[in-house]
Amino acid sequence: MMKLTRSWMIAFFLVCSAGVLTSCSKDDDNSMVNPQPKEYFTLWNSCEALTALQDYVKDVTDPTSKNFIREEDRIATFDMDGTFIGELYPSYFEYNLLEHRGLDDTAYEAPKEVMETAQEIRDFVRTGKKLPDQFDLKHAYAAAKAYSGMTLAEFDQYVKNYAQQPANGFTGMTYAQSFYKPMLEVFNYLKANGFTYYVVTGSDRFISRALVEAIGIEPNRVIGMDVKLHSTSQGTAEGVNYTIGREEDLVRTDELIIKNLKTNKVLQISQEIGKVPVLSFGNSGGDAAMHNYALGNTKYKTAAFMLIADDDQRDHADRDKALRLAEQWRAAGYHVISMRDDFKTIYGDGVVKTDFTFPVDTRALTEWQAGRTVSQADVDAFGGIDKCFAAEPIPDGVWARMQGKTYKENPYIGRDDLRHIRALHWDYDQQMHVGEMVCNKQIADRLVTILRQLFEAKYPIQRMLLPDVYNADDETQMRDNNSSCFCYRNISASSTLSKHARGLAVDINTLYNPYIKTLTSGTLLIEPATGEPYCDRSWDFPYKITHDDLCFKLFTEAGFEWGGDWTSVKDYQHFEFVE
Repeated sequence: MMKLTRSWMIAFFLVCSAGVLTSCSKDDDNSMVNPQPKEYFTLWNSCEALTALQDYVKDVTDPTSKNFIREEDRIATFDMDGTFIGELYPSYFEYNLLEHRGLDDTAYEAPKEVMETAQEIRDFVRTGKKLPDQFDLKHAYAAAKAYSGMTLAEFDQYVKNYAQQPANGFTGMTYAQSFYKPMLEVFNYLKANGFTYYVVTGSDRFISRALVEAIGIEPNRVIGMDVKLHSTSQGTAEGVNYTIGREEDLVRTDELIIKNLKTNKVLQISQEIGKVPVLSFGNSGGDAAMHNYALGNTKYKTAAFMLIADDDQRDHADRDKALRLAEQWRAAGYHVISMRDDFKTIYGDGVVKTDFTFPVDTRALTEWQAGRTVSQADVDAFGGIDKCFAAEPIPDGVWARMQGKTYKENPYIGRDDLRHIRALHWDYDQQMHVGEMVCNKQIADRLVTILRQLFEAKYPIQRMLLPDVYNADDETQMRDNNSSCFCYRNISASSTLSKHARGLAVDINTLYNPYIKTLTSGTLLIEPATGEPYCDRSWDFPYKITHDDLCFKLFTEAGFEWGGDWTSVKDYQHFEFVE
């Protein structure tokens, strides 16, 4: 009886359950709700590039296709700046960051290389002055030095703090938010289709990691410029000979390992990924090597895409240049993505392009930071040109910098005998710079007058830094075309004190006006050695001093003699006071 009752109860439960299920079906009119396929490209217009990408992905992910790619081999590589994050300001984020570090970070005293590189970025951004040749590499070395000593955590936070600033040239967006929203949809689409994507950028690896963290890209999928790392207590020991302790941190050093551009991108992809990509995305010639590496993959079907910045309404773009590049990229076999035609939005709703704005910068003048470029607005805010030319007793900070370099203990001249000169000067490209000199008080007033007259005539002087910046190494400062006065040293190839040792001689534009002497051995001594091309005074070149030159006239009229008139040696850069 017990068995029958239990069986009946089970049957009753099944019937009731069926009734419930049937009842639910009736409520839905007996129809099944099919989920709609996800739409990945809501921020794109219909375009050739998007169609090409979708057709490609559909083909290589179809197991029945002859072009099927196994999921583990679906590798895509993306450049960063200008490919899925804005090239703002208008320069790379890492350039902006170095400019801030070298010129505006009051907690950091930038060495010459860092300040100069930061200034070149600022001049490029604000005045359009062309960056020097091979600037990518120059920036990389300066950046390595600028952040040396920071732990990785400190540097990560430093990057993120700066990225929270409003993006110059836009309203409604910070640098940290400056992603191309349509390109983020590409990431989601590829991920949904079994692709693994890597960021392969010329920017610093750790800067890039800090920026892309917000969009969910893991740090192990970022490849970029690298500097050597040390542990906090490692000192000068090589890593192979040192065991890190549990409480130690990793810190950045100033030793550059690689600038990840062009073929270096390919080498790093091979070393770090170990597979040849099948998809590649970029925006410039620096990405062509990475594209070609992917397109050269003979195992699988491949594709490469170049984004062109051709939207001059919603972004800061050179449309004519972008259209010329588009032709070049198509000819190379790359698909072209047009920001103007293919993107419904770039940075998202609420972001509006504006003019760039730059604050008046008086720090270079109030702190008298020689080497800095300044504008007329900066000078006006400081109090005018008259305040920018003066001779004063040596300030404590300057005196401290001179010790053991340009100044050494001696019985002939001391601090009270010297004066610090503030002056502005123009370079050959008509950029206004802050300059300084230390000279003997005997000539201080007349030297200020000469420098003011040269400035008013826009006479070009490339640099006017204290030789202490170069550790008082005369050859080094001359190669840098620096102009200076006091340095306690002997005459070159002599045991006799130079008039520079008393602050009574001035050297102007030293690279282009070399010192030339025939030694007793018959050897020709040229200083700086890189000034050899300018020993021939019969041809014209920038910064050349001649008898018809304003610099020659002003100095000789003020009681100086010119080394270019000497007979036993020629010292074309040199003016010394006749006592």
